[in-house]
Amino acid sequence: MIRFLSPADVLARGISYLGTHRPRQQSAQIELFREHYGTSHVVLANIWKDLTETLIEDARLDEKEKTEKGLKMFLIASFFLFTYPKNRGLIQSRFNVCKTYCGGKKLWHWVSKIAALKARKIYWDPVLDDPNSETFVITIDGTDKKMWEPTSHPRYNVDKGVFSKKFAHAAQTFEIGLSIYRNKIVWISGPHRAGKGDLVIFREGLKYMIANGKLAIVDLGYQSSEPDEQMLSVPSHLDSKELYNFKSRARLRHETLNGRIAAFKSMSDTFRHGKEKMKLAFEAVAVIVQYQMDNGEGQIYSV
Repeated sequence: MIRFLSPADVLARGISYLGTHRPRQQSAQIELFREHYGTSHVVLANIWKDLTETLIEDARLDEKEKTEKGLKMFLIASFFLFTYPKNRGLIQSRFNVCKTYCGGKKLWHWVSKIAALKARKIYWDPVLDDPNSETFVITIDGTDKKMWEPTSHPRYNVDKGVFSKKFAHAAQTFEIGLSIYRNKIVWISGPHRAGKGDLVIFREGLKYMIANGKLAIVDLGYQSSEPDEQMLSVPSHLDSKELYNFKSRARLRHETLNGRIAAFKSMSDTFRHGKEKMKLAFEAVAVIVQYQMDNGEGQIYSV
C-alpha cells in the first residue's frame, strides 16, 4: 500500500509505466511526463495525495486502491483524458496492461474519482458575496464540446437541439463561472444541449447565485432586458474606454481558461462515450486545470 508520494516519485513511476526510455536529464523527464499525462508530475502528485486523504466519499480511495496498481490506473486515466486515444489497444500497448483496464468501468471509475474532487476544488467562493468586495465578481461563458450525434430522437433522424453553431456539429454545452480576481473556477453547469442558449442555461441556476449589487461580465449572448438580470454586464458602446478594456480583458481571460480545458483531447476531439461520461470527463479535466492554477502552472493573467 502506498499513500504519500513525492512529485519525484510520481515522475519516476509515471515514466516507468510508459515503458519508454527514461531520459537522463530531469528536464527531459519532466517534458516526457507532461507530453503523456497533460500536466506536471507535481500537479498529479497533489491530486493523488488528495485522493488518498479526502473525506469526499465519491473521491476517497479504499485500501486496495492505494497501491502501485491504483497509481498506475490513476495515471492511465490522466493519460486517457489528455490524449483521448481512438481505441483501447493504444493504451494497452503504451502501458502494457490488459485491455480490461483500458476502458469500461475500470477506467471510468478512476475518471470519476478525479471528477469527484470537484467538491473540494470547484465551489462558489463566499468572497464573491461580500458587500465590501469588488462589484465585478465573475465572468461567465458557455463552451461547446463536440460529441457523436445522438440517434435516439423519437421523431427525427437529426436532433437539431444538440446542434452547435460553433462547430456545425452535434455538441453539448458547459457553463463556466470564473472568479475575476482569483484564478478559481467557481461554477460548472452541464452538459446542456448545444441548441439551448447561454441565457436560458444561466436562468436555470447561476442567476440565483450572484448577490445583489454584484456584476458578471459576459458576451452578447447573455444580453437581457429583464429587470432582475441586470447583473449581466455585456459589451456596450456606453462604457468608458477604461471599463470597456477591463471587460474585454476579463472575457479574453475566460477564453484562456477555455483553452486550458480544450488542451485535453477528450475535450477538443469528438466525444465518443455519451452524455453521462462527458460530464465526468469535463469535470475531471476542470479539476486538473484548477489544480494546475493552484500550483502556479498555466496561470491565467490578471485583469
